[in-house]
Amino acid sequence: MLNFILKNIKYFVLSVIIIFYFTNCQKTNRNPKNIPFGGAAIKAYNIKMLYSDSANIKIEMEAPLQLEYTNGNQEFPEGIKIIFFNEKKEPYNQITAKKAFYFKNENRYKGIGDVQVKNIIKKEEMRTEELEWTPATQKIFTDKFLTITTPSEILKGTGMTAKQDFSEYKITQPTGRFSVKK
Repeated sequence: MLNFILKNIKYFVLSVIIIFYFTNCQKTNRNPKNIPFGGAAIKAYNIKMLYSDSANIKIEMEAPLQLEYTNGNQEFPEGIKIIFFNEKKEPYNQITAKKAFYFKNENRYKGIGDVQVKNIIKKEEMRTEELEWTPATQKIFTDKFLTITTPSEILKGTGMTAKQDFSEYKITQPTGRFSVKK
């Protein structure tokens, strides 16, 4: 009788092991081709892009490194310089940043780190840590602290919207002293 029980226990344990093996051992696909690539699809060095309208250059964009992703977004990890030209083909405004991003679905650029906007004609300069530009609306804006230096005064505040040529701007929350035109 004991011999019968030991034999049945042996078959029972063997059956459990076989069932466990076949139910828990799934074929795993360890093919690296199935892992989505998260890096840049295109990497370009020392880029210079020109945007024109009716054969007239309107914008010149320079960057030491451009990364473009599969969704069309771009990153400029080593900085960017954007120069705007007037009808006389003269540069009138310039934006620089230590790092920048382009979001394709929103057609929006974002500069980060020591962002500077210079109106070359009016000799005015704005500095902030973050700035966004939407080419479709031709507006630049920030919600960060900023300083605007004109030939006659220094303006400070938090938040700003402006035309991309920096000819007109509005500081959302101005601080300090400033003159008011009557």
